[in-house]
Amino acid sequence: MPRDESSEITDQCPDRRSVFRLNGVVMESTQGLFGEFAEKMQFPSYFGRNWAALEDCLYDMTWSPSPGGYLVVIEEWPAVLRGSKENIPVFLDILNDVGSSWAQYPGAGIPFNTVLVGKPVESDH
Repeated sequence: MPRDESSEITDQCPDRRSVFRLNGVVMESTQGLFGEFAEKMQFPSYFGRNWAALEDCLYDMTWSPSPGGYLVVIEEWPAVLRGSKENIPVFLDILNDVGSSWAQYPGAGIPFNTVLVGKPVESDH
């Protein structure tokens, strides 16, 4: 999705949904990714800045209750984990698992969606 369309997504979210906009440029490394999530989503001070801790915090979210759900918008997606591409599948699996888990929340389920925004990087092939 082109970058200029991401604001349309957040403008159309229900009033009770929490929207978090993350900058993919500062998420080129795992530590940058963990730092951006911690800052923008206001993770608790005990966040361990590793994959397991990221997953735990995204599953929990008790410090930021949102009855309408959560929307994570990651801008400049092609820059994310550019320095450690082997971690991209791990990251995407976590986002997918977290979204699936929130959808099964007792009652009606709570949306937890992630939108990746940015032009794809063209290949030399």
